[in-house]
Amino acid sequence: MRTHSRFSIFITCLLAATPVAAQTYTTCNPLTSGSCPANPALGRSVNIDFTEGPSDSFTPQGNPTYDSNGATFTVAKPGDSPQVTSKWYIMFGHVEVQLKPAGGVGIVSSAVLQSDALDEIDWEWIGGDSNQVQSNYFSKGQTTTYNRGAFHPDPNNQASFRTYTIDWTADQIAWQIDGKTVRTLTPEAAQGQYPQTPMMVKLGAWSGGDSANEPGTIAWAGGPTVYGNGPFSMTVKSVAITDYSTGTQYSYSGTSGTWQSIQSQGGKINSGGGKAVAAADSGSISSTSDAAPLPFSGTHRKEEDAVTTRANVYPWVATTMATSTTAPTSYPNLPSGYKTDQVAPPTSSPSAASGASPADGGLETVTAYDQRGFPTVIVQAKGASKQYNDQGFLITDSPALAAQASPTAGYSDGEIGVIAAAKVNNKASATESAATCVNGDDSDDDDHSSIYKVVFPLTGMVPLIKYLFTPASAFCLLAITCVVYYAFLQYQEHRLIKRLGGYAPTVHGRLPFGRDLDFWYWLYNNCSPSLAHSSSVTAEFKLGGENFTRDWQDFLGHGIFATDGEEWAASRQLLRPFFAQNRVRDLDIFETHVQELLLLIKGQGKEIDISDLFYGYTLDAATDFLLGRSVGSLGNADAQFARAFGDVQRIQTIRQRAGPFQVLVPLKKFWEGLKVMDAFIEPFVQDALNHSPEELDEKETKSSSGIIRDQIVNILLAGRDTTAGTLSFLFKELSGHPIAYSKLRREILEKVGAGRAPTYDDLKNMPYLQHCISETLRLYPSVPFNMRIALKDTTLPRGGGHDGLSRVGIKKDTIIGYSPRHLHLNANMYPAASASSPPVQDFCPERWETWTPRPWQYIPFNGGPRICIGQQFALTEIGYTTVRIVQKFDRLDKYWGVGDDLVKSEIVLSPATGVKVGFYSNVE
Repeated sequence: MRTHSRFSIFITCLLAATPVAAQTYTTCNPLTSGSCPANPALGRSVNIDFTEGPSDSFTPQGNPTYDSNGATFTVAKPGDSPQVTSKWYIMFGHVEVQLKPAGGVGIVSSAVLQSDALDEIDWEWIGGDSNQVQSNYFSKGQTTTYNRGAFHPDPNNQASFRTYTIDWTADQIAWQIDGKTVRTLTPEAAQGQYPQTPMMVKLGAWSGGDSANEPGTIAWAGGPTVYGNGPFSMTVKSVAITDYSTGTQYSYSGTSGTWQSIQSQGGKINSGGGKAVAAADSGSISSTSDAAPLPFSGTHRKEEDAVTTRANVYPWVATTMATSTTAPTSYPNLPSGYKTDQVAPPTSSPSAASGASPADGGLETVTAYDQRGFPTVIVQAKGASKQYNDQGFLITDSPALAAQASPTAGYSDGEIGVIAAAKVNNKASATESAATCVNGDDSDDDDHSSIYKVVFPLTGMVPLIKYLFTPASAFCLLAITCVVYYAFLQYQEHRLIKRLGGYAPTVHGRLPFGRDLDFWYWLYNNCSPSLAHSSSVTAEFKLGGENFTRDWQDFLGHGIFATDGEEWAASRQLLRPFFAQNRVRDLDIFETHVQELLLLIKGQGKEIDISDLFYGYTLDAATDFLLGRSVGSLGNADAQFARAFGDVQRIQTIRQRAGPFQVLVPLKKFWEGLKVMDAFIEPFVQDALNHSPEELDEKETKSSSGIIRDQIVNILLAGRDTTAGTLSFLFKELSGHPIAYSKLRREILEKVGAGRAPTYDDLKNMPYLQHCISETLRLYPSVPFNMRIALKDTTLPRGGGHDGLSRVGIKKDTIIGYSPRHLHLNANMYPAASASSPPVQDFCPERWETWTPRPWQYIPFNGGPRICIGQQFALTEIGYTTVRIVQKFDRLDKYWGVGDDLVKSEIVLSPATGVKVGFYSNVE
């Protein structure tokens, strides 16, 4: 029965997704009431991709919708005010929102940090003005003056997604647009009104121009909202949020409202995240506001309202807002007599140009206008006229010029007219012999080209041409043409890369295609972290293109790890319910297999390779969790499925690294292993497809067995290797750090004792356990190397030049390799080494008590849209397994030496020589 029910749940998750119910909340001002509950703390970094649907981290109000563009907040009628509010608070932090504000007069889009004490930091966009954005802040609900707002140039912001950032520390607040600082605020400049209490995050849109609002509100919002022109939609693609402080809850001690009065449960209040943000450039503030800019809610929200359905404000006094618009007063190159607000015919006919008579006395050069209205010089017969339409454009040649329409007209049979183009900066020399100038256009710049009609006598040239153009000379000419064309392409590429930024370092290997060890050694030690340093850059890359999908199709098929674009999005949507929180919280599946693992761990210091046991344990747990039946590989050297699974992975890695030489890789064991895997999985797939429509959605059961097989193999790959590798490295480091092992065991015994199995909440409330896991993933990320392909010509912000800090130009379809492990070991991201901050290459869980990585500095599960869908499942399994082992054994010794420090990377990172340790049990 268990086999049928568990696998039915998995197939149901694959074929039908279920929504997550929203939660509500209440408000309480801790500066006026001593009974307010503590604020739940984020205490870490999160990256939320709304293109995947609603997030459990936010509470929706007013029915925001979700699609491939992200979360959409639509105002269609009076009273509409859709928004999402975070379920946690940050105490100083970094917030990046990738959004596109709503258009429409009177419509306001908002991204707000807001505290229960009515501190607030805002971004606001007025729908009727797509060229500016407003920054603002409030403190303790003080609204007697409205002189804090500032407007910043943000041209055409409703046309595309941009990244808007708030970096908030005890020393300053910085507002940034696409990484450029446009405003900073220090506590001194705030004159006692500096926001400094725990903030929630709010995103949404509302109608400031609604007729129910006060006149001042409507004026600030740009005027009355005309709902008939709607609906008006704001779209948020993603948010990346880092809480600079740590812990599980933030509470107020007293009513001062200063950041020093905030206390953290289980963590520490950190005043800032690192180096100060660069000051704003001059000109980044276009104007300031002395009107009453309406925040999203909070300082102007009714205290008794738990949920705001319409923005509520204090009484307004209408103020006159200064606006500036710049209208063009002139247009370059318009003909004399044209108006600036419309195209009108010239007031006089074209006049003859002086000093430009050709050698032929029957022609004359005059000024006219081309099809774009630019002045141009043309050659015509003397006395001929031109006809123009009502816009002043040339439409018909007069009969007198008919003879001039042919390029060879007027020349004898022994002559030919040849047209050649040359840029002469709008003027021709009067000494040009046998040539007449006709003005043209160069699309690259504002200069104009000149066309010359040159006459060459060709009488008697035919025999010479026949003599010169032999087959040999034709071949030579073709070869020269190819070389010149190749050189031209190289030059064009050089210009493109220099325009985009510059060149990355060049690695000289001994084998072609970078297949020698020197190349991989360099990549491991020098791979630039540029791609992972900018969330705005990652959107311009894809997984690996058609070649990558083809290379991995035999093993992973069309599963989530081997696809891209819409096919990948469909796979992720199908798998998301499988990793829902209620399933991750079910820890019974691990207990059965962890007890089998404990029986195989010999106590009293006997040497064992714990890594081998972990690989068997995680495969058994994954197949039981996924299929309802374990493969029984733990302690069984003859387990066919486990051996076949390992062989297929090993050979697939060799094929991938062999590149163009993969045809030389022997594949016999590869195909044999695939047959064993498919034979094991197929009965479960067919059983699922035979379920009745009442068990599975009838429409979705039409999915082929191949699709289900591919998704199962992809999840098994992640469920076994990544978790087993991390557990192996964790116990290897703990065996070499007995103080850390003792500290971890002490925490576990205090929380759950020596025998009780931990719950999901127990695991989350063991900070040192979480620090040990995070430190292991920092030193040994499961996927140490990764790659992406550029979707378009783009620029990496770092990685070029002799110091690796210059920009790198990237052509479309260029393969980019990057290393999360090298990124994690970049000393520039950490404080200087000291007693409290050991070197970055050392295992030290305590560093996480004071150090919080910024977004994209710590990516063990990758980031952005392709962040690992099963990261919570993996972290839960690692934590649960660690607790149960440490509960039983009070000491851990190492039996590995210096030569056992090597690691290997097939698909994921693992110890190269295993992990040889000895356990001592506290039970005789």
